[in-house]
Amino acid sequence: MSDLQKSIVLLFRRKGKELLTEQEFVSSASFDLRWFSPKDAQRLLDLSLTGGFLQRKNGSVFPTFNLATVDVPLDYRPSKDVLERASKRSTDLFSEVVEKIVRAKAVPKREVVSRVNKKQELLGIDVEPAVLLVASDYGLAVDNSTIERAESEILGRDHPTH
Repeated sequence: MSDLQKSIVLLFRRKGKELLTEQEFVSSASFDLRWFSPKDAQRLLDLSLTGGFLQRKNGSVFPTFNLATVDVPLDYRPSKDVLERASKRSTDLFSEVVEKIVRAKAVPKREVVSRVNKKQELLGIDVEPAVLLVASDYGLAVDNSTIERAESEILGRDHPTH
């Protein structure tokens, strides 16, 4: 799991809720845990939404993945570059493929992201192969260079060893 996902897990676990208002999320990351300035905590929220890790519902946000499947140490603190890495990732393969599906099939982005998240959780895989599988489900061709790019993005991240 990425630092972004671990951060989300810890924020929700600390509040003991399945839904948080956007303000609760930002306040917890900045004031309660003192991880970020309020501006950077807002960026964390925005990147979590655009990255497909959170969804909005009636003014609140909720995780799109099962929090119980993520182990987070009690003393966890996101690395300083979590926002930079998440920012790069938000313009990565995931976003490009989602946009391609939305344009080609005229389906709402929320629906595509939801399907990717469900596929990711069901199969226990990274977001890149999940989005490629969803693209295939929608009938879009996935070429070898796209698969290689997904592999490169996965291998370029820090993965915990089990």
